Amino acid sequence: MARVPPSIPILSYHRISALQPDHYMTILPDRFEAILRAVQRHYTFVSLAEIDELLKRARLELPVIGLAFDDSYGCNATYAVPILKALRIPATFFVSSGYVDTDDLMPEDRRRGYSGLRNFTSAELREMVETGLFDVQSHTVSHIDLSRTWDDATVERELVESKRALERITGRPVTRLAIPYGSRAHCSPQAIRIARSVGYERVYSFFGGRNRLTPRSGPGFVLQRIGPVYEDSDFVRACLENYRGRHTRIPLVGRGPRLPAEFHPTCF
Repeated sequence: MARVPPSIPILSYHRISALQPDHYMTILPDRFEAILRAVQRHYTFVSLAEIDELLKRARLELPVIGLAFDDSYGCNATYAVPILKALRIPATFFVSSGYVDTDDLMPEDRRRGYSGLRNFTSAELREMVETGLFDVQSHTVSHIDLSRTWDDATVERELVESKRALERITGRPVTRLAIPYGSRAHCSPQAIRIARSVGYERVYSFFGGRNRLTPRSGPGFVLQRIGPVYEDSDFVRACLENYRGRHTRIPLVGRGPRLPAEFHPTCF
């Protein structure tokens, strides 16, 4: 029997759609389904809440993986959600609440000149959580760049108002926050400190790495997620198995400063 890795990866995506497929973070629905089926041959998808509990164990019986989406792309309700329901795959959608029920563009899409990218509606988010498979959590109000210098009041407003808005929409607790952009610089000490102070129980980065089991201490406050290369399911699996080729977005071993104590122990 193959050894089960003593760590848990979390895959993250942004936009699954057959519309405007040239969008830089978009993957076509059939390709997305092929990737999920490829990953399912080696991993069992579990919710982020289940990952919290599994990280407390001394070992895993089976390899498991989490799945998340960032931003407020409403096309995910049309294309990603039916695929996930058919495959019975749980997922967390980290939503920037200020874009829900609007025609506004995400900051990077506006900068790149995109148009017509629809956002989630409140009704879609409610329907998603009512399935029992999906969770809606915070990605701030405006997708704020937390690597910049902000006063505490601005950061707190982004985190608190997003939490309140999504709880009002879904009727469910919002206790998880995905940091927009998610690099080490964006996961600033200020953002982590304020997230903890306003009631978030877990924060998620986006710079790669598997989350190691920590039976003595349990989950850290900041868990890591892998932003996969979108077109190649074999490459996604290679990333999960700690591949370190030149195109991977997973940091190389030994590169960069040590992670602060707030970050969960990570396998790169």
